[in-house]
Amino acid sequence: MEEIIVTAQKREQNMQDVPVAVTALSAETLTNRNVASVADLPRLAPSLTLTQGNVPTNNSLNLRGIGTIAFSTAIEPSVAVVVDDVALLQQAQAFSGLSDISRIEVLRGPQGTLFGKNASAGAVNIVSQGASDVFTGAVTGTATTDDEYRVDASLAGPLGENAGFRVNAFYGDRKGYIRNLEDGSRLNNDKSYGFRGRLELKPTETIKVDLIASHSISESDGFARTFRAAPTGAAVFGTPLTDSLVGITPGEDNYSVRLDKPLFNKSKQTTVSGRATLDLGFADLISVTSYQDWRFQFEEDFDYTVSDVLGIPGGIVADSTYHATQFAQELRLVSPSKGRFSYVLGLFYADGKTDREFERGPSGPVVASWASQSRTESYAAFGQATFNLTDTTHIDAGVRFNHEKVGASFLNRVPNASPPADNATCLTTCVGNAKDSVVTWKTALRQDIGDAVMVYASFARGYKGQGFDISTGFNPRRAAFPVRPETSNAYEVGIKSRFLDNKVQLNIAGFWSDFRDFQAQSGILLPDNTVLLTLNNVGKVRTRGIEAELTAKPTAALTLDSAVSFTDTRIMEFPGAQCYTGQTTGCVDLDGDGPATVKGQDLAGKRLPNAPRLKFNAGFNYDVFLPSAPFDAFVQADVSYQSKVNFDLLGNPLTVQDGYAVVNGSIGIDQNERGGMRVALFVNNLFDKHYASNVSIASGGSAGLLSQALDRKSRRYFGIRARYQF
Repeated sequence: MEEIIVTAQKREQNMQDVPVAVTALSAETLTNRNVASVADLPRLAPSLTLTQGNVPTNNSLNLRGIGTIAFSTAIEPSVAVVVDDVALLQQAQAFSGLSDISRIEVLRGPQGTLFGKNASAGAVNIVSQGASDVFTGAVTGTATTDDEYRVDASLAGPLGENAGFRVNAFYGDRKGYIRNLEDGSRLNNDKSYGFRGRLELKPTETIKVDLIASHSISESDGFARTFRAAPTGAAVFGTPLTDSLVGITPGEDNYSVRLDKPLFNKSKQTTVSGRATLDLGFADLISVTSYQDWRFQFEEDFDYTVSDVLGIPGGIVADSTYHATQFAQELRLVSPSKGRFSYVLGLFYADGKTDREFERGPSGPVVASWASQSRTESYAAFGQATFNLTDTTHIDAGVRFNHEKVGASFLNRVPNASPPADNATCLTTCVGNAKDSVVTWKTALRQDIGDAVMVYASFARGYKGQGFDISTGFNPRRAAFPVRPETSNAYEVGIKSRFLDNKVQLNIAGFWSDFRDFQAQSGILLPDNTVLLTLNNVGKVRTRGIEAELTAKPTAALTLDSAVSFTDTRIMEFPGAQCYTGQTTGCVDLDGDGPATVKGQDLAGKRLPNAPRLKFNAGFNYDVFLPSAPFDAFVQADVSYQSKVNFDLLGNPLTVQDGYAVVNGSIGIDQNERGGMRVALFVNNLFDKHYASNVSIASGGSAGLLSQALDRKSRRYFGIRARYQF
């Protein structure tokens, strides 16, 4: 097997020498396994899951059961997404598709020492393809039976002796797979296009410059959720669903809706960055400067009916716009890896803001109209060093000092539409400001016990910053008291090994992490049976488990790979949590005044949402060499499985997705060494196993009325992919 190079510690290293649990996915693996977006990664990284919302801003990436779902633009994710050394300000920016990627690294466990304060559970590090010393290019076309058509193209080569370039572009158009029976339209489609340009310069022997600019646009007719269960008499905001269920059979196999209002999503993203490296002799001085601009808009039929709801003709409509920008500057001093002592020292600065406007109505008790801005300014100094005690014993230690200022402003444009008086919303503009300083650290001890076998033990102090709960219902109390920071203590032991003449690689990691003041979103049930969503600090959360990854190449033609994760993620302390809709057992009086006017429950011992106990994937790739033919052939197949999960933090027994397995495969021919053509026929979800990537009580729905998010991958489709490379 080839050596796998990663940048999990801000320098290029052999993955087997890094005391971090890493899943590294090469460009070839991403292509063979039909990974087209970040949302596809959980199939290949068992410790990673995705909770899918009705819009990308409500999606959440979770590692080892830990993630953050929040409507607020001021709350950071627990899993950072980094693209070409640039950390994305909003995690939703990551769901716009992948093109011309060199590799993806999924770093498990707290990564804040080197990657910053929004990597308390881990990080997804995406690296795009670079320039080339020779003239090369590729064109790839994809077509599927569910009406997707996509073209990717790239071109790279030298520009004289001291410069190189790379450009790539893509265009994709996929029809929707959810049928709106009201007008015959197909929802959950996607139309996207974009480009990236890269210029690598080497004006002198000691200076390298890498300039990258990218722009992408993605547009769809929304992400419609379907009804999973609708008991007799089910209603939304008191309106019976009789007309809205005509022709629809609620259930796991329901891919139809009946809506009278349009759905719409559009994302537009631009990122520019420059990386300059100066060879000082004793170390490299690296400067990374970046600016990102992201705009997002969505519209949705909030009541999901074709009826007049709450006396409003046509029902309730919600729409929102986002505009996020961030400037960031990082300086790193990176010593050579050779020698007894090596180090990475750095300074970091970022200034980001997100503007959001939200409208819901046009009238009634759920009306909302507001404008907000969240701001975050961060200063950090960090360092990590490696000291080789002996030729086989090594110590890695890192520390980060972070100072941040966060701010929020909220303008309520419907002052009379407020929650109860004791939680009154802002009558004009509410402004909040806060700051915090923290020191986090990480240390690891590594011991080489063979030529290609290493064991390690590590401890990391994780941290995720405080933030304001900017959403409908924002009030002076929220402005005065932001959600507290989330901290964690993470312990990990592991072994990384290669054996049998470098034909087998086995990596195992055991972990135990305790989180305090865990940030999680849940709802408060108001007297009119509407739900006010708020962000809370759950007392304590624990995640522990074991992970294993096995790759083998017993022959030149056959590659086997598998990975498994056993995870136990539980709430250790959360007294006084809200009751879920319709809860009777365990929902008790909290104010002690006799009548249970303030109800709640104790969630201690409950599992976190969307945290499967068992998750694994296994696959193979077999190359069929045909010396007498103008091409070779290949066969590839993989299976992924996860055990059942509950998507509700409050433990509603109805919002459960049972365990399921999905099988994918492909066959094809490859002329790569004989002319550059590769053609693959592939199938997604061979046995058409339907599953939900989120289940919840429908907005404003009565107890037992469930909606579900069904991903495109939850249905079977076939496709063909052809690539010509020179």
